[in-house]
Amino acid sequence: MNKIRHENMNIFCTKKAQLFAYYIFINLLSGCGIINSHEQGSPNSKYASDSKWQPYDGMQLVQETDYLTIPFMPITSSETKNSIKIADNFSASTIYYSQFDAQVVSIAANALAKDIETVTGSKAQVLTTKPHNKNAIIIGTIGDNPLIDELIASNKLDVSTISGKWEAYFAKVVQNPFKDVDQALVIAGSDRRGTAYGVFALSEAIGISPWHFWGDVPTTKKTALYVAGQYIQRSPGIKYRGIFINDEDWGLLPWASKTFEPEIGNIGPKTYASVYELLLRLHANMIWPGMHEFPRETTPFYLMPGNKEMADKYAIIISTSHHEPMLTNSHEFKNDEHGEYNYWTNQSTIYKLWENRVKETAPYENIYTIGMRGRTDVGMLAPEGTTEQGKAKKIQHDIIPDQRKMISEHVHHNPKEIPQIFIPYKETLVQYQSGLELPDDVIIVWPDDNHGYIRQLSTPEEQKRSGGSGVYYHLSYWGVPASYLWFNSTPPGMTYAEMIKAWDFNANKMWIVNVGDIKPHEFGTEFFLRMARNPEAFRNFDQHKYFSQWAERTFGQEYAKDIANVMQSYFSLNIVKRPEHMHTSGSNTFSMIAKGDEAMQRLNKFEKTTELANQIYQRLAKTYKSSFYQMVLYPIRATYLINKKELLAERSRLWAKQERAATHILAEQAREAHNDLMDENKFYNEINSDGKWKYMISPMPVTDLPKWAYETQNPWRMPEVGSYQAQTKGQLLVAIEGNAAPLEQGKTGLLPLFNKIADTHCFIDVFNKGIQPIHWSATANKSWVKLSQTNGQNDNRIIVSIDWELAPSGKDIPAKITISDKNSEYDITLNIFNPTNVVTNNLKIAVENKNVVEIEAENYISQTDGENGTYWYQLNSAAASKHAMTTQPFTVASFDVTQLKNQSPSLSYQFYTVSTGKIKIHTHALPTHKLTSEHQGVRYAISLNGENPQIIDLYAKEYSTSWTVNTLRAVSIGISEHQINQAGIQDIKVWMVDPGVVLDKFILNLEQSISPTIHH
Repeated sequence: MNKIRHENMNIFCTKKAQLFAYYIFINLLSGCGIINSHEQGSPNSKYASDSKWQPYDGMQLVQETDYLTIPFMPITSSETKNSIKIADNFSASTIYYSQFDAQVVSIAANALAKDIETVTGSKAQVLTTKPHNKNAIIIGTIGDNPLIDELIASNKLDVSTISGKWEAYFAKVVQNPFKDVDQALVIAGSDRRGTAYGVFALSEAIGISPWHFWGDVPTTKKTALYVAGQYIQRSPGIKYRGIFINDEDWGLLPWASKTFEPEIGNIGPKTYASVYELLLRLHANMIWPGMHEFPRETTPFYLMPGNKEMADKYAIIISTSHHEPMLTNSHEFKNDEHGEYNYWTNQSTIYKLWENRVKETAPYENIYTIGMRGRTDVGMLAPEGTTEQGKAKKIQHDIIPDQRKMISEHVHHNPKEIPQIFIPYKETLVQYQSGLELPDDVIIVWPDDNHGYIRQLSTPEEQKRSGGSGVYYHLSYWGVPASYLWFNSTPPGMTYAEMIKAWDFNANKMWIVNVGDIKPHEFGTEFFLRMARNPEAFRNFDQHKYFSQWAERTFGQEYAKDIANVMQSYFSLNIVKRPEHMHTSGSNTFSMIAKGDEAMQRLNKFEKTTELANQIYQRLAKTYKSSFYQMVLYPIRATYLINKKELLAERSRLWAKQERAATHILAEQAREAHNDLMDENKFYNEINSDGKWKYMISPMPVTDLPKWAYETQNPWRMPEVGSYQAQTKGQLLVAIEGNAAPLEQGKTGLLPLFNKIADTHCFIDVFNKGIQPIHWSATANKSWVKLSQTNGQNDNRIIVSIDWELAPSGKDIPAKITISDKNSEYDITLNIFNPTNVVTNNLKIAVENKNVVEIEAENYISQTDGENGTYWYQLNSAAASKHAMTTQPFTVASFDVTQLKNQSPSLSYQFYTVSTGKIKIHTHALPTHKLTSEHQGVRYAISLNGENPQIIDLYAKEYSTSWTVNTLRAVSIGISEHQINQAGIQDIKVWMVDPGVVLDKFILNLEQSISPTIHH
């Protein structure tokens, strides 16, 4: 009974097996839509939800030391004990699967054969007959592959750990599995995707990158591949994991329609097949397809023949975004044809549109988005005067019941068995908060605020819902207050900080991420999906370590450390102000006259990082260059050039106001940076990878867009530059740090205080107002005043510093600098603070410099845990400035503000001042939102030198002015006012009030009032 002995014929040969095969065949036909089971009676989709699903199926959550651990047995290049040869340079083991298994198994089997050939040069046969080779690779789904079922029945394969589970797999080398077969590598999946994941894990283990197509990551050739032992992969942490292709008209659509799939002229099944394979290789399972109608129109997914069938072949679940209910794309509804998209006035037409789509998609695996928004991603149409509460009632009592009726009539008689999502996005969140009640089984997918900060998570009561919750996250966005469509600029540390919080609030049913055009968001896409597999493995996330491991896996070990440094710098620079936002003014501009010329320091960092990336590119083996350019070099070069053109253009405007004769030179440098940026785009599209990605970076002329869409093209537009018509006669002008206007003749300038403890430096700009050259000199009246340059011609920057070994001791010692040419003279005074025997206690303190003190949040001197197990915890690279501090666990209640000193966890900091008087502490934090609807705010408490704590709330209502400012600078700032009575060491203490506060740094601004006494 346990063995079928016919060797060269189909394994289904007995009458019983033939009947079983017929039964499977009929079900497959039904699943493919050839036979509609719904016509046989009450609908009963074979993709009904497994209500018993739990993350990890109850297994212990293990934190990995290697974030990129391949979920498979190690592959060796030489034979080991009990190992099986997968392939060498001469031959490869035959791959076997069942023709009655899911189509994705056939796809995976053939992909594996191709991958083995890529690595070894040997082509593996792929067969559906019974094995008769010495070595075999058998892949299949438990219950759908008779070979695997026979091994289970004969106790040669124990799959009890994965049987009946969600997307799990078991791999094992089995000795003597069948007659005439010595060894078999068996990959058994608990379901069709589990099988596919196991096969693609093997592909990754032999050296095929998930990004071999989408990132052109090369494969290292190997002489042989062996494997031994076994591996168990249980269910992933998040049930539904996927991507949203959005705003694809800027890249993916032009590329697909003109380069990859021109025969379709749009995004069609060939393009989607490549995306689906990428998702499987990343162990993802769902997609929200592209859906744009402007400025280029993507053919709606279900109107493109072959799209849904291709998804079914690859076992990819289709769902749709927050304004695409019941799998209908927003621009399938035409107002001139269907009337108004208004459920009050046009219910029957809208119902029919939705119902027809439900009928069409019923045989496939889908997740239905329920509820309703406006057709063009705006609030739903309603009769004039309808409140949000009124809209909520309409959704609850009419729209959702109608949608679930369609599911019960055409998909499954019990709609609770078919996954549905509700996305409280923008105004829909207001409706939900206004009393909208959802069916208990519906998954609430909480969105972020479009800029990476989750808007709200489930309360303890909401967590009791059987549907559970998930998160819709953005790495790309088109909308207010400013779009970021082109580059992947959200640091993985910041994404981690938000998503681990979601995990802790049991948002584990769905994680979906908006990745724009996929490219150039390769890095962020993979990070998000890897974390979704096993969030707990990232519990103590180290961003630089992740960069290093990713670089080593992708480009080899030799330059992994340098590449990690490039990535670290790239994200830290771009999150402070995203490249798409560099044209905007406001609170997150970079000063050119203060802070030591903040703008120039930024450009210098960009230049240094870009130069390192260029050096790596030159040294890398040729096989890596294309991939490195796409995923590392182009992003850093392009964002550097955007910063360069914008900041140089802005500086040229400043120079024009200062009347510098060299203004035109700076303006020309800005234009050159713009032209270089356009050249980089051309290289990316037409030269790199031999033009494979042509049109993927597709800026549009603003003449093709309405004014409201101009801002999407700001990275590619040339900014306004300064213009100044220089006089003929040369004329010396001087501008000092902290002042935009040049010094007036006869008026003395004053530099900020020079503090020995901070080793203060300041700059003085010397420049020519005219065309004829000038020759200037600079002298100081004290020998301990150091000038970087004492004479020169035309424009120069003098850096002023102090030789503290020669300088006299004291607190307010003056000196003077004179800058002159034959026609004019300028005097600039300065004072130094050079105390003796200053006590700093050798602590990790910050020091006043130019009336400012900066303290990174992670540089605390002590911490105290709270009474209820709460404590402060460092989030690695999670903030705009280095690391961040937050409290754990996220799920605890807020503290009573009257009991903070006794109960709340606290952090203590110290800093040193030379001034007394009023001080403002600007506490920088991530612009996070209230964790749940039950939380009062995003509050912390702060005190200086033992005073009573001040309670500060960082919460900014979405779309408010404060929120707009905060999202653009990736910082929310709480301001508290204090008094310093005595100079010297000062103490700050910060307490937790609400969980979810993520501290970045403290910037302390002091009034310029030198203390009469110095604390020794």
